[in-house]
Amino acid sequence: MNKVPLGPALDIVELSWESERLDVVDGFPVELPPSGRGLRAQRRRQQARRRRRHRLGLGALAVSIVALLAAGLVEATWRSHTGGSVSGAAAPATRAVGPVPPTAVLVQQDASGAAASITLLVAGPGGRGGHVLMIPPGTMTELPSFGLDGLGRSLALGGPPLLQNALENLFGVKLDPVTVLRDPQLAALVRPAGPLTVDLPARVESIDAAGRVSVLWDEGQATLAPDDVPRFLAVQGQGNDLARLVRHQVFWTSWLARLRQAPAAVPAAPDGLKRVVTALVAGTVSFDTLPVEAIDAGNAGSDVYRVRQSDLDSVLKSALPGAPVGRVRVQILNGSGALGVAEQVASRLVPTGARVVLTGNADSFAYRQTQVVFYERSKQAAALAVQKALGAGRLVFSRRPLDVVDVTLVIGKDFKG
Repeated sequence: MNKVPLGPALDIVELSWESERLDVVDGFPVELPPSGRGLRAQRRRQQARRRRRHRLGLGALAVSIVALLAAGLVEATWRSHTGGSVSGAAAPATRAVGPVPPTAVLVQQDASGAAASITLLVAGPGGRGGHVLMIPPGTMTELPSFGLDGLGRSLALGGPPLLQNALENLFGVKLDPVTVLRDPQLAALVRPAGPLTVDLPARVESIDAAGRVSVLWDEGQATLAPDDVPRFLAVQGQGNDLARLVRHQVFWTSWLARLRQAPAAVPAAPDGLKRVVTALVAGTVSFDTLPVEAIDAGNAGSDVYRVRQSDLDSVLKSALPGAPVGRVRVQILNGSGALGVAEQVASRLVPTGARVVLTGNADSFAYRQTQVVFYERSKQAAALAVQKALGAGRLVFSRRPLDVVDVTLVIGKDFKG
């Protein structure tokens, strides 16, 4: 183990290829990759709490990735699950996040506490027009401190802060606070605009517990009363969630058109939502659905999706100017035992242009000093940016390759959230 000078006040601990552990800090070894006992156990506990849809979908993949990391077999398996390449060129160095236009996230909360719908609204240049991005609640992503799960579930697991944290980590930018509405609040939001005329590309159906199908709205023009809006947005019928989001665009198109005719009907509160809706009403609006692909969820019946990252980067280029692309992939391991530490760390990392792809426990909760580990010299600047954002820890260079992440953080007791 050698120390590489980086200037008058900064050292990097360098570990040889043969080293089975990174370093010994206060008597506790830092494993790279971690020993797996704590992390795998954490994943197993998280998986046990998840719904059946995750047993055969990406929930099982999260467990297998952690186990394979420890076994050194991750490359072929990761490629087979994601269709991506993990060999060759690594992700570019982290890029600072640029200025982001005003945003609002409107979330419809269902009876279970999860999100029935998630819509990102972005104001256009000069406060005129903008972008509406509709997000499937079943989109699988890393929920800091909770592991791999659906975005919609984040609201039930950790409330609006966790949902916002997960969205910011997904998009790579800080967002204005989310607005979470129950059905009566959502109806009240649109009530000043009065009944809406909607043009439906397909009929809207509901299916009861016995499998009986009822037609709620026929294909073609229909009148949508404000009190019917929550059901119109939430009911899935016989289609999948992506088909339901087509109906969401129908609603947003009709509601914004009505608000242009009656500006006084723009919702008065909350202020952030009003500001962005006012901008959308004042100009041309572009619509997009988060670029995802469906994953077989087995017999659980719920829609599960994964993000097509390259397509998302293209969407963000127009929808969220300032969002970084080619972000550095970070793994967060809790080595301090503090509750919610991954959420706190993830929030610190978003402005650096980093993306959290894995979270879990280290092999011990007794680490006193945070370790910022990188595996390639080209990631040294990114690791330093992460260290500065944390305000704690030291850089550690490891020659043991870890292809699914660029930087591993073992969070110690020196981190102050």
